[in-house]
Amino acid sequence: MNFMASAKYTRFALGFVTAYFCLSVYAVPVGPKLPEEERKPTSSSIGPTYEPLEIPDLDFAVVVFDPQLDANDDRMREKGVWPEVRKTESIRSAYRVKEAIDRLNQFKQVTVAPSAAVSADLYLRGRILESTSEIMKIRWNLIDARGFEWIDWKTSDHRVALGWHQRFYEPGKDAFQPLWNEIARDVYDRLEYFAKNHADTMKQNESRNSRGRAPRLSRLEEITHTRDLVLARFFAPDLYGDAIRVNDRDQWTITYLPDPTSEEWLRTQAFARKDQEVASLYDRHYAGFFDKVNPDYEKWLNEVFPYAREMRLEQRRYKVERAVGGIVLAAAAVAAADADSAEARDTALTLGTAVGGGLILKSLMDRADFKENLGLFDEMSQSYHDTFAPVNLEIQGETVTLQGKAAAQFERWRQVVQELYSHEQTDAFTIRVVDE
Repeated sequence: MNFMASAKYTRFALGFVTAYFCLSVYAVPVGPKLPEEERKPTSSSIGPTYEPLEIPDLDFAVVVFDPQLDANDDRMREKGVWPEVRKTESIRSAYRVKEAIDRLNQFKQVTVAPSAAVSADLYLRGRILESTSEIMKIRWNLIDARGFEWIDWKTSDHRVALGWHQRFYEPGKDAFQPLWNEIARDVYDRLEYFAKNHADTMKQNESRNSRGRAPRLSRLEEITHTRDLVLARFFAPDLYGDAIRVNDRDQWTITYLPDPTSEEWLRTQAFARKDQEVASLYDRHYAGFFDKVNPDYEKWLNEVFPYAREMRLEQRRYKVERAVGGIVLAAAAVAAADADSAEARDTALTLGTAVGGGLILKSLMDRADFKENLGLFDEMSQSYHDTFAPVNLEIQGETVTLQGKAAAQFERWRQVVQELYSHEQTDAFTIRVVDE
């Protein structure tokens, strides 16, 4: 009996020591590790985080999403599309994606941009296909500064589970967080591929250097140089217009790399930093918009969710009944039979899809608090889509004001900065952004 107890204790002790040893080995911060010991992505309450990859500094821009609104469609609300909300979502969704990309911990900076005209290494562009408070569907792609497509246009979506708002919601917690995380994860997967190419190229360059041969650029280095050359070409086309060209696939190709120590190149980089400062100003404005509108938007999601879900179920029931040959609406069938034309029959037969949803929408739109929220979103979205806050620039003692929509403002800024660059006596430090 004592022998068995002793053996059991010995096995336990050995198991404990082995486990402790394994944990201790894993905890050692230096030296090679087995594949199973490599540190895996850790998870937070809102999504995974990652160790930084060995890559060059990269700037990432999330362009404000296209709200996909048809100004000539006067029945958008009947279809469950509220322009006021959709405009708000086009900024808010881009900002949420920016947050998820930022948590990847891979980029020098991540900004929300008014257009793809800003200078960056990677651009994520998207458009909202569907948004009902229950379902969010976004079509997006990822492109780099060369014009090379990292991720072709794809559709990502998420449906909020029944009871999510009651069980999981707390202020700031996003019902569509899985969607933002999915997009970020796709970006990371592609970045890993380019990071491996970068590491392989750096290793090959060591061998090339030892043999007296010129080093090669990795694809990520091509991207960063292209970003700089495109802006240098914009500022000084006579000097740098031939340093980069467009190939037959409509992508930028580097012809040669200018001397990075030359006075003119250093001047272009100084103006490029000022250009980035102006672009970052818009990112801060979008962050302010998000902070201001998000509490009301989350309230909106919670209140509209039951209506949106019922609309979806009504439409699904209709489709199922039609598929099995059932009569959905007798009145619609009679109207179709009496119709004088094929167009009239089609209109009558498709009426069934809209009836349930139309009644639900009407009951929702009649609510006072709903109308109050719509008014708030309308006011906020107009200020960011139609008349963005003016941007004031102080240039050698004079004030230049950029007005209009954000994208139009940035386009005007580019005209101003290009003209300033052409005057040799103007230096970038004489331009001061006044953020009011």
